[in-house]
Amino acid sequence: MQRAFRALLGVSPRDFVAACRQRRFRQHLRAGESVTQAVYAAGYGSSSRAYEAFRLPGVTPATFAKGGAGAAISWATTSSRAGRVMVAATTHGVCFVAIGTTVSELRETLCREFPRATIDAAPNPELRALAAAASTIAEARPLSADVPVDIRGTAFQWRVWRALTEIPAGQTRTYSEVARAIGSASAVRAVARACATNPLSLLVPCHRVVGIKGDLRGYRWGTDVKAQLLDGERRSRPPKGL
Repeated sequence: MQRAFRALLGVSPRDFVAACRQRRFRQHLRAGESVTQAVYAAGYGSSSRAYEAFRLPGVTPATFAKGGAGAAISWATTSSRAGRVMVAATTHGVCFVAIGTTVSELRETLCREFPRATIDAAPNPELRALAAAASTIAEARPLSADVPVDIRGTAFQWRVWRALTEIPAGQTRTYSEVARAIGSASAVRAVARACATNPLSLLVPCHRVVGIKGDLRGYRWGTDVKAQLLDGERRSRPPKGL
């Protein structure tokens, strides 16, 4: 049954149940219920279980409850050592981060990523702070605060993305190590796909995942950018013993 379920849906029955519980939780929040009411109505045994299900930088049930399911996307760009950084956001969080060369190139990438959304024609000055936050990571400097995000993914993708946020700056993990960290040692290819479909470059640091021999493979924005990001983080790490 496990094999058949994975073949059809790509996740285990346990992960499928977790995804359904998350969906029910969101539905109760959107209906106006308090976080506490939504926690138990969705089937979580405690509030800590619900918060664990949403554990990505800046994402909490309370943050999600404040947002709507808007289809309008604003964006802004800023410069960094890794290139031009774009941050795009809905009304309740960052939904996409990209690295490129020109503003027009980045906006075209955003339009391809969200073909059915209404995307602003010009940058929104209100997002400058979020763009600066992404640039801060590209410059290998620590964020001073959480960034609210708004992303969608399967239960398996969420497990991988959460694992990526736990890799310390300046360090790397192989795809196999990430697979073992999430309890799916045989799902190396699926981990690689989850890294490749990560919509929040920098905020969810997929650049810290490397091949088994340390090779810089499979980075959406180019291996040169990946190498630059890792080199900057390693240079910024304090010496051992301090």
